[in-house]
Amino acid sequence: MFFAHIFLQSTFQQDLPVGLALCIVPAILGWLAAYSYYKVGSLRTQVTNLTTENGDLTAKVAKLTEEGTDLRVKLTQADAQIENLNEQLRKAKNDLIICEADRNVLNSKLAEGQGKPAQAKQESITFAGVKYKWDDLKIVEGVGPKIAELLNAAGINSWLALSETAPERLREILDAAGPNYNIHEPATWPEQARLANAADWDALKTLQAALDGGRPE
Repeated sequence: MFFAHIFLQSTFQQDLPVGLALCIVPAILGWLAAYSYYKVGSLRTQVTNLTTENGDLTAKVAKLTEEGTDLRVKLTQADAQIENLNEQLRKAKNDLIICEADRNVLNSKLAEGQGKPAQAKQESITFAGVKYKWDDLKIVEGVGPKIAELLNAAGINSWLALSETAPERLREILDAAGPNYNIHEPATWPEQARLANAADWDALKTLQAALDGGRPE
């Protein structure tokens, strides 16, 4: 009986690890299976969500692409309109120059018809120690040979024509000639030309005495 008890105890001790293993292993496998099932379900949910988000993003990209295309079309149309307006502006400026030139020619002819200016154009005068031909634009302080050429090219060929030209128009002529002419100030040129055309030399001397390079001091 003693030996039987010993035998049974020995057998139990030998079978205990196997029994425990047989209990633990299924439990671990069951836990792993449950975890895998849960994980797969979670991943499936994430895939579904990402698929939905991807669809939304694809739709947004398509919409933005369409809007970008529309904006490019509108930009192209706007550029074409701007170019058309610029062309109209250039044409209008050219027409204005032609009209001013025609006006100055008519004014000159009108002045010639009145007698005195026509006769005066044949004369020369000495002003401030310098001899000038009548209607020489260089008598105006601030107007040198180059600027006189610019004014002549714009149809301003006489003191009368210069006196009737707005300073804003003179500024346009200077600006169109380039940056070298931006420093000149034509504000007093029409008044100087008016005094010269009226042969009011004393008043012209007084006015020019208050100027520095054509600018008021």
